[in-house]
Amino acid sequence: MPEPRPISRRKFTTVLALSFFIYGILLMLSFYLFSHWLIDKKEREKFRSEVTLEAANKERFLNLYLTHLSRSLRSIAYNPYFMSYVVDPKYLNSAEFLFLTIMLEHDDYMQLRFLGADGKERLRFDRDSPEGYPYKVGKLQDKSKRYYFYETARLKEGEIHTSKIDYNIENGKVVHPIVPVFRVSTPIYFEGKFKGVLTINTFAQKIIELFTSSPIFDTIIFDKDGYVIYAEGKFYDRKYQPKKLTEILPLPPGKLPRKLSDEYLSEKHRFYVKAMPMGTRTLYVAYRLKPGTALTLKKEDYQAAGIMLLLLILLALPLSWLLARPTEHMFEIVARQRQELEEFSHTLEDRVREKTEENARKDRLIIHQARLAELGEMIGNIAHQWRHPLTRLSLILQNLKALNKKDRLDKEQLEKMLSIANEQIFFMSDTIENFRNFYRPATEAENFSVKEAYTKVMEIVGYDLKHKNISIEYLENERVELHGMMTQFAQVFLNLIVNARDALMEREIPDPRIRIEVRCEKDELKIELSDNAGGIPEEHLEKIFEPYFSTKREKGTGVGLYMVKTIIEEKYGGSVKVENTREGARFTLTIPLPQKGRGASDE
Repeated sequence: MPEPRPISRRKFTTVLALSFFIYGILLMLSFYLFSHWLIDKKEREKFRSEVTLEAANKERFLNLYLTHLSRSLRSIAYNPYFMSYVVDPKYLNSAEFLFLTIMLEHDDYMQLRFLGADGKERLRFDRDSPEGYPYKVGKLQDKSKRYYFYETARLKEGEIHTSKIDYNIENGKVVHPIVPVFRVSTPIYFEGKFKGVLTINTFAQKIIELFTSSPIFDTIIFDKDGYVIYAEGKFYDRKYQPKKLTEILPLPPGKLPRKLSDEYLSEKHRFYVKAMPMGTRTLYVAYRLKPGTALTLKKEDYQAAGIMLLLLILLALPLSWLLARPTEHMFEIVARQRQELEEFSHTLEDRVREKTEENARKDRLIIHQARLAELGEMIGNIAHQWRHPLTRLSLILQNLKALNKKDRLDKEQLEKMLSIANEQIFFMSDTIENFRNFYRPATEAENFSVKEAYTKVMEIVGYDLKHKNISIEYLENERVELHGMMTQFAQVFLNLIVNARDALMEREIPDPRIRIEVRCEKDELKIELSDNAGGIPEEHLEKIFEPYFSTKREKGTGVGLYMVKTIIEEKYGGSVKVENTREGARFTLTIPLPQKGRGASDE
C-alpha cells in the first residue's frame, strides 16, 4: 500500500486560509442577522415610548384648554351684571354689554348664550368666523331637546358640563361645511332655584388641528362606536358620510376602547388607540406612525451594518492568508521578540522608576478627581433628562429636511414644528435652571425644612431614578426645620441616594427600592435611609466613612460618604451610622433638635 503523499506547505496554507475565510464569513453573517434583529427591536421600543408620550402630552394640552374655558364660563356665571339680568330682565342692556365684551375678548368663541329654565334661548351672541365681529342674534331658538341642555340642568350649582365634539346645528340641521364645536355649559341658580343654562360654544377646528398636529404621528379622532370624526385634516359626518376606524387601521375585533383608559397598541402595524378624559366626557383617539418616519436611525443603522459587513468580507481573505502563513515566520517573530525582551530588561529599572513617579502624580490627581465627581454626577443627570428632548429635536430636524426636500414644507407646518421644538428647548432650559439653583453656593444660613431639602434633591435625581425604575418613598411624621445651609444638607441626601442607586444598579436588583423615614424622638431628629441592594460587606462597614475608601472600585471616588459624615458631625453636631438589614443597608442620621425646630406635618 503506497504511503500517503505529505501535503505541501503551499496547499496546507491554502486550505487553512480558506477555512479561516469561511469561518469569518459565517461569523459576520451571524453578526449581520443579530444587528437586524436588534435594530428592529430598538424601533419597536422607541415607537412604544414615543406614542405613549405623545398621547399623554396631547391629553394634558386638551384638558388645560377645557379647564381655561370652564374658568371663563364660571366668571361670566357669577358676574353681577349677568345675575342681575337673570333675576330681572330689565337689566338686559347690562347683560348684552357683558356678552359683547366677552365675545370681543375671545375670538375663538363662536356663541355665548343663556337658555331659560324652559330651554329656550333668552340672550345670544354669535360670531360667523374667528375673524368675524360678534353680533346679537334676534331670532332665538328652542334648545330644550338638545342633550347638553337637559344634562346640564341636572347638575348642581357651579358644576361644568363638557359636550362631545359637536357639529354646529342650526334649526335641527348640521351646518355645512362642517363647523366643529367645543361646548361647555353650567346651570344658573338664584336662591336655590334653577334659572337656566349658560353656554359657551367655541370654534374647535384650530384646537383640534393643534391637538392632532405631530411631525411623527397621524392622529385620528373617533366616537365610541368606532366612527371617524376627524382624520387626515378632514371632518366626517356619521349620518351622511360614515367612515369606520377599521377602514384606516387594522384594529382586531374587540380591541376598540369602550371606557376611560382603555387602550390597544400594535407594535407590528405601528398604531395606538386610547380612550382619554376630556372634561366630563371621554375622547377616543388613535395615533399612527406617519409613512416614511424614522423613529430611530434605522436606515442609517442598516447602511452602517452593511458597509461594515462588506469591509469585513473584503478584509477576510487577506487576513486569513496572513494567519495561515508557514510556521517559520512565527519562529522569526519569536526570535525578534526575544531580542526585544533582552533589550527591555536592561531598561526595566528606569521604567519602574518612571512608573512609580507616574503613580505618585496620579495619587495627587485623586483629590482633584473627587472634586469633579459631583460635577460628573450633575452632568450625567442632565444627560438623562436631555436625551429625550434632544431625540425629539433631531427627529423634527429630519422631518423638516425631508419635507423641504420634497417641497411639502409650508408655513403652517414650519410654525407647528418650531412650536414643538421650542417646547423641548424650554424643557431643557428649565432643567439647566434647576441644576444651577441646586449647585449655587449659599451665602448665609437660613431656616429650612428637611422635606424642602429632599424635594430639591429630587429635582436633580428624580428623573434618573424614574428612568432606572427605582422607587423612592419619603415618610415624615411631622414637619421639621433646621438652621444652616440647605444646599449642604441637600448634599447629604444626594450622596446617600446616589450611593443607594449605584448599589441597586450594580447588583441588578429586580425591584429596586429606596426608603427615607424622618421622625422626631424626644429632642433628636432621626433620618433613616435604607435600600434593598443586599447590604455592605461586613469587612467594609468600619471603613465606609473613611476618605477615599470606595466599594465601587474605579467608579467611585470615596468622598461621598465622608462628606455626609463631615457635614452631619461638624455642621449640625450630629452623628452617622450604618448597618445591614435583612434586605440591604440602612444609614441613620441623628441630629440634636431644639424644641422650636418642630413644626406641623407637611403630609
